[in-house]
Amino acid sequence: MAFSDQTFGASTMRKTTVLPMLAACLVFAIPADAHGPTPQKVDETVEIAAPPEKVWAVVKDFAGIAQWNPAVSRSTGEGGNSQGAHRTLVFANGEPLAEDLDFYDEAGHEYRYRLRAPNVKALPASSYSATLKLTPVDGKTSVSWKSRLYRGDTGNFPPDELNDEAAVNAMRHLVRTGLDRLKQLLETAGR
Repeated sequence: MAFSDQTFGASTMRKTTVLPMLAACLVFAIPADAHGPTPQKVDETVEIAAPPEKVWAVVKDFAGIAQWNPAVSRSTGEGGNSQGAHRTLVFANGEPLAEDLDFYDEAGHEYRYRLRAPNVKALPASSYSATLKLTPVDGKTSVSWKSRLYRGDTGNFPPDELNDEAAVNAMRHLVRTGLDRLKQLLETAGR
């Protein structure tokens, strides 16, 4: 059986039209909630009745977080406050969490850091970055602590203890506990 150019052209046209349409149907058939993780945010702020220099004196030591944040049982570090330094936080359950310092501005009273390696037993997040920044406000200090994070289980159907809500709640607890204690320490010391 001989094929004419016209028949071959029609067959090719059907293949080039049908295959993309079939692929599009498969894409839209995937359930909407099966998209993987989306970045979450935790943005907390506290105003402290103390000048920025006094607040900075307490928070500037990247490895010294356990001295002012009761959510952290112990903290150690290497590299001081220079870019590339790292610290290890140990929580009440004994689980460690390693973080790396990405940016440090002594004059601007700010530093940025990120999770080095996840430990979902310490904090149910697979990845995060955070910024701690002080801003003067009418003789007081506004302390802003912002984090962007991903849940502990990045699969499409994470268990409750590793989902978005668990990650956000754990990070918010860490941040809020630190900010509240910082305010208490500095305002009580000023009396």
